[in-house]
Order: sequence, then structure tokens, then C-alpha cells
Amino acid sequence: MITPVRVAVDAMGGDRGPAEVVAGACAAASPELRPIVFGPPGLDTGGLDLVEAPDVIEMDEKPADAVRSKPESSLVSACRAVGEGRADAVVSAGNTGAMLAACLLELRRLAGVFRPAIAVPIPAERGVSVLLDCGANADARPEHLFQFAHMGALFAEEILQLEHPEVGLL
Repeated sequence: MITPVRVAVDAMGGDRGPAEVVAGACAAASPELRPIVFGPPGLDTGGLDLVEAPDVIEMDEKPADAVRSKPESSLVSACRAVGEGRADAVVSAGNTGAMLAACLLELRRLAGVFRPAIAVPIPAERGVSVLLDCGANADARPEHLFQFAHMGALFAEEILQLEHPEVGLL
């Protein structure tokens, strides 16, 4: 029997409203993937589980302030679910800075990693590559670049199942 990956979905993130997010979550649901929707009470989830999260972090809010002042927002609650082991991953199309702040608050960083980086899998000639620090850090120092390389290599090994991933700096 397959144990499904539980994905916490911030239904209130994104420009098109929760209906589009929920429709995408419903389309992605399968025996291997179980979306868990985080949103306001009464939200139509199309049959998916709903975790009530009454607050919303808007796109124009200051990330750290919003995360601190809205701990029951859909975005922060979804991140917390991963930190507490109730979900395996979190997805949000909302405020990127708030997502990063919520992840720093609710999830542990790797030992020795002091600055987070956004990772983006991109198609490449030899499969998939992972690009880290996609503009999130304008002032990265050499030690940060080393940490980004370490995180990228771990991602490639664990998620992409590459035995000896190559690491490069752009």
C-alpha cells in the first residue's frame, strides 16, 4: 500500500482566489498525493480535508509583521502543519516573503545553514536541475553561497535521487 504524501495547501494564496487553488489541489489529488486545504471556515474544498485558518496574509503586507500578527493565517497554519508532522510539504502561491518567514518560524533549518534560499527545479538537457537563491538574497556572502550549494546537493540527492550531484555557481 502506498502512503500518500500529505501536502498542506494555502487556499488563500494567489491572485485568483481560493476557488482556483482548491481546483488545482483537487486535480492533483491521487492515491500518492493527499492535499490538505488550509482556509477560512466554510470554504468549499471539493471533498478535500479542510483545516480552518481564519486569517489571510495579503500580498502587500510586510512579511515578518504579517506572520507574527497572523499566526492563524492559512499560510502560517499550513507551514506549522509540516513542522508538527501533520503534513509532508507545504504549497502557497501567496506572499513569497511571508512564506519564507513562516517557514523560518515553523520549520527547522539544516544545521550550519544561516540563510534560507528559494529552490526552483528547472528542466535541463540531462533531466532536472535545481536553481537555489532565485533572487531572494541580494547580499549573499561566500559562506552563504557554500550553504546554498550544500542545500542544493542535498535536495538533488534526496528528492531527485541523484547519487553524486554536480554543484555549480552562476
